[in-house]
Amino acid sequence: MKIENYVDQRKILGASGLFFAAGDFGVIDGLETYKRTEKDKKIFYTYEEQGIRLVAELFSEDGVLVRRGYFENCSDKECTLRALTSRFRMDGCEYEVYTQSNGWMHESGGGWQNLVTEVRASAGGIRTCQGATPMLGMHNLLTKKNTVFHLLPNAQWSMAARKVSHSEKDVVVVEAGFSDTALALKVLPGEKIELPEVIFYRAESRIDFDAYKLHAYYNRHYPRKKMPVLYNDWLYAYGAVNIDDLYRQADAAADLGFEAFMVDAGWYGDGTNNWFESVGDWVENPKSGPAGRLSELSAHVRSKGMIFGLWFEPERAGNGSLAHKKHPEFFFKGQYGNFLDYANPKAVDYILDAVSECIDRYHLGWVKFDFNENLTVDPSQSGFYRYFKGQEQFVRRLREKYPDLYITNCASGGYRMELSQGRLFDSFWLSDNQEPIEGLRIVKDTAKRMPPALIERWCVEKYCDGFSVPGGASVGKMIQCSNAFWDYVVGVNDTYVEGFLTGGPMCFSCDLAGLPEDYKTRYRQKIAEYKEMRNFYISARAKILAEGFGVTTIEYFDEELNRLVLQFFTENAYAADLRIYPIADKNGTYCLGEQRIPGEDLMKNGIQIENIHKNCCQTLVLEKI
Repeated sequence: MKIENYVDQRKILGASGLFFAAGDFGVIDGLETYKRTEKDKKIFYTYEEQGIRLVAELFSEDGVLVRRGYFENCSDKECTLRALTSRFRMDGCEYEVYTQSNGWMHESGGGWQNLVTEVRASAGGIRTCQGATPMLGMHNLLTKKNTVFHLLPNAQWSMAARKVSHSEKDVVVVEAGFSDTALALKVLPGEKIELPEVIFYRAESRIDFDAYKLHAYYNRHYPRKKMPVLYNDWLYAYGAVNIDDLYRQADAAADLGFEAFMVDAGWYGDGTNNWFESVGDWVENPKSGPAGRLSELSAHVRSKGMIFGLWFEPERAGNGSLAHKKHPEFFFKGQYGNFLDYANPKAVDYILDAVSECIDRYHLGWVKFDFNENLTVDPSQSGFYRYFKGQEQFVRRLREKYPDLYITNCASGGYRMELSQGRLFDSFWLSDNQEPIEGLRIVKDTAKRMPPALIERWCVEKYCDGFSVPGGASVGKMIQCSNAFWDYVVGVNDTYVEGFLTGGPMCFSCDLAGLPEDYKTRYRQKIAEYKEMRNFYISARAKILAEGFGVTTIEYFDEELNRLVLQFFTENAYAADLRIYPIADKNGTYCLGEQRIPGEDLMKNGIQIENIHKNCCQTLVLEKI
């Protein structure tokens, strides 16, 4: 795909063809002269006038187009930036627009809207996926062509598709970049302000926007290194840390083949506040929870061959915390609590030292960073640009210091689950709603904008005896949590849970020690099978082959199409059978059990799925021979 397909020089009317920027220097809409250069298969457009420089960099790779750029103050005076976005001109003017809402326990919920005037998605504050996710899909109603834009935020962001009146005609533009909400970013002489990167491309599918193209590009540039089997006590204990019980869980986890074991919120504080109010005091609670036995538990976990992990919330301090009282200069006030000022280099040093001390003391191999408060407006008026710079510096410095550390990103669930944060973290806590049915929906819709290997999948379930069935018999059943707190439950077939747990990091948060022996045997086998397959999943691309009417089919495949994994999930089962059409190497032949199927036949004639039952999953693995 050529860059010129998207950037037609006849449509570039100066800087306004590629940018919208405004500040105390006025609106940059009249810079009609530009310099176009090519280097290393990249095209650069440079605009410069009256001490202001704008640069757009575009290149094509792995079937996608990438745009980067920056705003530079070339003058000898400080200037104020009030708007900065990348602009894309679309063909025609009749469109539908796809955006995703992102709420607590119902992340990545997408839908289409007719473009009548403007459709906008934007971050609701300091958390990059608060309210919406940074993607926007365009469907041309006349040509039936799709174009999708993915933004990698570096500040509070906004994406919009809108109709612009041009003489007697309408023109459709897409703008992606900084949100202008209360933005008054001071730019020093000689300083460059980086625009967020945009990845965009044509897509044949309206179901998943050919997200495998994004997966291919992203996996190549930001490859995953590892994907351990994880245990976290949060959805089992909810902060009620009981060391003796955690010993039981650790022994069970080791026996089943787990590789990482974490104590979530509740391990810290001075014993006078609950876990939420004690945030910021990263010292072991002497009165409750571990009560001086955390190092002992860490040694036990590590003796079982697992890495030990702890939960942190580095960006927040409770009003009653000792951290805020001792170092108020490192925090700024939020609506309910206090935010670490990542824009302050000394604050970055402070939190790096605090987390490092815990890593060293407890020999941590895994940390989970949570973020349980939002702030809608940056008090410094920089759109959190400088805050995000500091957060990135903190994580990168931590990685330099501890290169083998596994880091999970969480923000009240999936409020930071996006590509820019994915470059810093190993994986994302999917949602506080870990129900398998809704969890699959979140995985499916998040995979439209992120590689599947970044998205954690959690098993949160309990075994209950005494269910009455017709005929008067009593049986035991496995039930799954259906929200964040076990207020509601759901029951699915074991195959559904096992299918849901594959494709990304396999994770559990439940009473492992209390599982019946037949389930322990079953999970021990499934974990062993997962370990054999995970190198495939670490770099796999995903495609949604079918969705709707209670059916979801996902295909995972590698770069050479040597292995195809097809997962067929049913929520409702009204059809006797279904035919699906996977991506395959049309010149290859695939082995499915005793069958030998030409790749061309797979794509042309599909595979028949039979024996369909409610709330089940069928998994087919095809190997090219």
